[in-house]
Amino acid sequence: MKDIESFERSLRDFQYVENFRRFPFSPDIIKRTVNCTSRKQHKRFNPLFHLNEHQFRQKYRYTKENIRRIIEIVRDDLEIDCYEPMEREQVPIDLQILSAIRFWGGTEHPKLTAMAHGVSLRTLKKITRRIASVLSSKASRYIRMPATLSEKERMMRSFQELANMPQVIGTLLQTRVRFQSKDPRVHDVRQSQENAREVVHMQLVCDADHKIRDLDIRLVEEVSLITDTKMFSLSKIKERFEQNEFRGRILLGNESFSCSSCLFTPVKLPQSLAEELYNHAHSITYASARKCLNILMFRFGILGSEVFGSFGSAKQTITALAILHNMAMDWSDPSIDTEISISPFKSFNSLNGISMPGEHSNRRKFIKTHFGCK
Repeated sequence: MKDIESFERSLRDFQYVENFRRFPFSPDIIKRTVNCTSRKQHKRFNPLFHLNEHQFRQKYRYTKENIRRIIEIVRDDLEIDCYEPMEREQVPIDLQILSAIRFWGGTEHPKLTAMAHGVSLRTLKKITRRIASVLSSKASRYIRMPATLSEKERMMRSFQELANMPQVIGTLLQTRVRFQSKDPRVHDVRQSQENAREVVHMQLVCDADHKIRDLDIRLVEEVSLITDTKMFSLSKIKERFEQNEFRGRILLGNESFSCSSCLFTPVKLPQSLAEELYNHAHSITYASARKCLNILMFRFGILGSEVFGSFGSAKQTITALAILHNMAMDWSDPSIDTEISISPFKSFNSLNGISMPGEHSNRRKFIKTHFGCK
């Protein structure tokens, strides 16, 4: 009987040791359990709660109220599947959106933005790509030219109120944005750096309220050979005017474009009072386009430096930023001083504005009708 009891005790001791060796008492399991417990007790930094309104606007270029609006607009389209690779911890949707907007603002080094939101730089870039994809899918809702007669008339009135320039339905301008994509086929480091940096050509049509009404983004392969006029001729908005969708209404462009039947530019060498008056009205009206671009570039500093990713990713990012800009203008967000005086706009080719004979006829008739002596 004693032998049997001794054997049972030995068997239980053996089972205890085996359990300790395997699960759940192994040192590795204990270490991970302690780390997991400590992470659960740690509260992630949330700018909406831990920053005051002034600090928040400086970092995110939006008010807290408007950021919450953006979160609600995007929330349903985002799946909570973005994990921090080392910790496998879910990143809340509101922090995903906050980190992306702060990253696009370009107010600090991207690593600092990632650290502020408790993620790695790699995860931050993944987050920004996902949110840009979701936002850009809403472009048809937030970036559009006026469609109904009442919308077109309202837009023309808003332009005419600036300097009594009639028939204007938009102001056109272009700029370029650099993006950096990694080509895995390029193995030489120096060659990779040279080939990785590329340029996209961005064309905007703006309204008098500094909103973006049309956006055209194209990859520029030979920068020195592409003029603003050439890019405009390839754009969909040019095709829509040629199809008479806007029925006699016009766009205004600066000296970098050639004057055409639908795009009026300043008179280079005004010869009469009427042309002087036209140029004056043109300058005041066209200033709304420059101001629109100024606000966009100031709110999203990344546009003035470099966008990361492929051309497709850069295109989605630029579209997403245009949508966020329009939201801010719709909501009259006060985080950006709309009277800022910066000049990101550049004319890229001094030969852009050369026009062919006969292209001024519509403009001459327009000037005589609306600015001639009566």
